[in-house]
Amino acid sequence: MFNVLNGSEIQISRGDTGAIKFTATGYSFEESDRAMFSVKNGAGTTVFQRVCAMSNNAFTIYFRNQDTDSLPAGGYNWDVRYVIHPYYDANGTIVDGDQVITPKLPQSLTLLTVVGEI
Repeated sequence: MFNVLNGSEIQISRGDTGAIKFTATGYSFEESDRAMFSVKNGAGTTVFQRVCAMSNNAFTIYFRNQDTDSLPAGGYNWDVRYVIHPYYDANGTIVDGDQVITPKLPQSLTLLTVVGEI
């Protein structure tokens, strides 16, 4: 099961697949700008992260089986941060940018229990 309630509350069964498209407003993003989608557990540890290029101020996050299959069911938080002209470290990880913009407060992601294993 994959549901997005009220446009931002994500519910997904452990190990299921799904996608959510985001459209940014209020800024015209350039080809080099990035959107960073992050999910953290209750202890504040990042358990899932995607960095996406944007096309026409939009990007899509895809959840694959391996993204959540090994995580315990329960409550998580997610957010999106836009990085304008990102700076990368030697490993290719974004470490800063000319601007970092978090357009919304953290939102909830509920990982639901399942019976079957894949």
